[in-house]
Amino acid sequence: MVKILIDLSKEEDKIVEVYKLVNNLKTKQEAIKRMVKYFEVEIKPKNLKKNEEYYKKSLKF
Repeated sequence: MVKILIDLSKEEDKIVEVYKLVNNLKTKQEAIKRMVKYFEVEIKPKNLKKNEEYYKKSLKF
């Protein structure tokens, strides 16, 4: 489990609040958890040489 503290602007807070209400959720935390599922992430190491064993293994992950 990971806990993250997010400092939302007023506009961002309103967006989360609307999403929460539209989806009948109880907390903003639940809303943010659902909202995060709409994004796709690709992780690439930037400070490793591409021929290093760790880099090769991470690409297979």
